[in-house]
Amino acid sequence: MRGIICQSSRWVVILAVAVLLSGCIGRSSPKVTYFSLLTAEQLNTEQTIASLPEIKLGIGPITIPDSLKRSQIVTRQQGNQHEFDEFNRWAGILEKDISYVLGENLGHFLGVDRVGYFPWLHHFQPTYRVMIDVVRLDGSLDGDAVLSAHWVVADTSGKEFLAGGKGDYRQPLEAKTYPALIKAESQLVAQMSREIATAIAALGN
Repeated sequence: MRGIICQSSRWVVILAVAVLLSGCIGRSSPKVTYFSLLTAEQLNTEQTIASLPEIKLGIGPITIPDSLKRSQIVTRQQGNQHEFDEFNRWAGILEKDISYVLGENLGHFLGVDRVGYFPWLHHFQPTYRVMIDVVRLDGSLDGDAVLSAHWVVADTSGKEFLAGGKGDYRQPLEAKTYPALIKAESQLVAQMSREIATAIAALGN
C-alpha cells in the first residue's frame, strides 16, 4: 500500500513540474525594440541656413562616455543613477549613429552633398572637419532628454581650430515612452547640428 502511495505522489510531482514548465515555455519573453536617431529631415526640420555646395565636410571622430558604449538605452534617474533597459536598445553603434545623423543634418542645413565620415579614404580632403565629444546623452521618461557636448570645427588637417563651443540642450518628452525619448534626443542632436552649421556658414562668408 505504501509503495502505491509513493508512486502516486511521484506522478503528482512530475505532473506539477510538467505544468509549470509548459507555462514557462508558453509564455513569450518581452519583445526587444531597436532604435536609431532621427535626422532633421525625418523630424521635418526643413529650414536651411546656407547653400554651400562647393565645400566638403568631414565628420568625426565622435567620442561618447563609457556609459553610452552599450546597446541598452540609458535613462538617468537621480544625479549619477543610471538605468539600462534590456528591451529597448540601439540598433547599431551609437557613435556611428550620431556621426551619420550629424553629417546628414549638416548636409541638409548647408546644402552640402559631399560628406565623409571618419576615418575617410585618402582621396577625400574635407574643407572643414567637425569633431564632437559627447559628455551626456540621456534623459528621464518622466522629464527631459539631455545632450551635453563639446564641438569643434577644424581645417582639413584637423590641427587648426576654426570654431567651437559647448552645448547644453534639453527637450521635454512628448510621452513617457522610449520612442518619445529617442525623438527628443534626435531633436537635441538637430539643435546642435544647426548651431554647428551656423558656425560653418559664418566661416564661408
